[in-house]
Amino acid sequence: MPVFEYLILNGKNPPQYIEVEHALDDQPLSEHPITGEPVQKVITSPSLTLNHSQEREKKLLSKDHLAKHDFSVFEKNKSGEGYVQTLGK
Repeated sequence: MPVFEYLILNGKNPPQYIEVEHALDDQPLSEHPITGEPVQKVITSPSLTLNHSQEREKKLLSKDHLAKHDFSVFEKNKSGEGYVQTLGK
């Protein structure tokens, strides 16, 4: 769910803001969820600093990469009742 920024309309200097996580189709808040003070939704640009892709994830989770960084990998055995170490010490 996205995080929305709200200005608390209490006249304080410097202005006070809160961040609230709610669905896109939810109505914007009109009051602070805790204090009941009036609030106004602030329009801001999204801040997406994600460094994620399927290719990068595959590379980071590859057995070569995990072995290089001394990780161990355990996989379920064929009977499904236990685990077998397939990588690491």
